[in-house]
Formats: sequence, structure tokens, C-alpha cells
Amino acid sequence: MRIFVALELPEHIIKEIAGWQKPLISLYPSLKWVKPEHMHLTLRFFGGIKRSRMLEVEKLLSSRQMGLLEFTLDKLGTFCGKDQLPFVYWLGGSFPSAVSHMAEELGGIPDDRGRINSKKYLPHITIARSRLSSKSPQLPEPPFMRGVFHEAVMFNSRLTPAGPEYSRLKRFEFH
Repeated sequence: MRIFVALELPEHIIKEIAGWQKPLISLYPSLKWVKPEHMHLTLRFFGGIKRSRMLEVEKLLSSRQMGLLEFTLDKLGTFCGKDQLPFVYWLGGSFPSAVSHMAEELGGIPDDRGRINSKKYLPHITIARSRLSSKSPQLPEPPFMRGVFHEAVMFNSRLTPAGPEYSRLKRFEFH
């Protein structure tokens, strides 16, 4: 199994992103667009961790008493490679500090290679990846969106020739 923990987006946010994305898909076919049903806010990717490590993650997530987490999305960003060309397009915005705090706590649990994550967490939702090694398109800013996270989810990510398949292993509701 390839394990990661994420915050699932509310259905209305997924629909708003899909509506914004729809005309862009045909305008920019050089991008590999993330399917709306696969969009989420990743907190930590662990990879193929052992069951004992999964229990450590579950214990941490079960102990969180955060309440509902309101957020906004209104920014478009990119991650660039060494060649300074964008290879990932993402949506960002305003997130409560509890989101970064949770990601940092999960970052302290070693992944499948024994690594902890000490990088500063940047909350974002991946929407597309560049397929080209040359010119990458400039996308328009997204509309303003507002939502609430209700739970964290532990997922299994299975890679297939058609793309990743995500299955929910366990949900952790915010109280």
C-alpha cells in the first residue's frame, strides 16, 4: 500500500474547481489535469509504511480535537523544476494554522524510507501537471471559493496505467 493523509474537499468546492477547470482543459491540452474527484489537500505522503507506523499515524489523527476548519481558495501557484518551468499547477488560499500544524506533526512520523519531513508546509491542491519540457501555459486566476474541512482521511494510493486510484482506509472527523 502507498499511504497518504489528506483533507477531503467539500463537494461544492470540487464542483467549483471542475467548472473553472472545464474550459481550461480544452485550451491547454499540454497539461495533465487532475480529475476533480482526486483533488484533496495532502498533509503527508508516507508511502509503503508498516502497520505499526500506520497505527502511529492513526493515534495522532484520532487525538486531534480541532473543530471544523474553514478555508478559502483564490490563488494559483506553480512548483518549478531546475529549468524554472512549472511542472505542477496548484490552488492555494487561506487556511487555518491548524492545517499546517497537523501537517508538521505528521511530518515528524517517518515515511517508508525513514525520512521525517522538516520542510515548511505549503497547503495547496494540485490541479494539473505539465507534460512538456518547454513552454508552460499561464493559467487565469481561479474564482474565490470558501469551504470547510470536516475530517482528515488516510488513503491508499494505487498506481495504474490510467492514473492513481485512491481508496479511503480510515476517516478522522474533526470535533
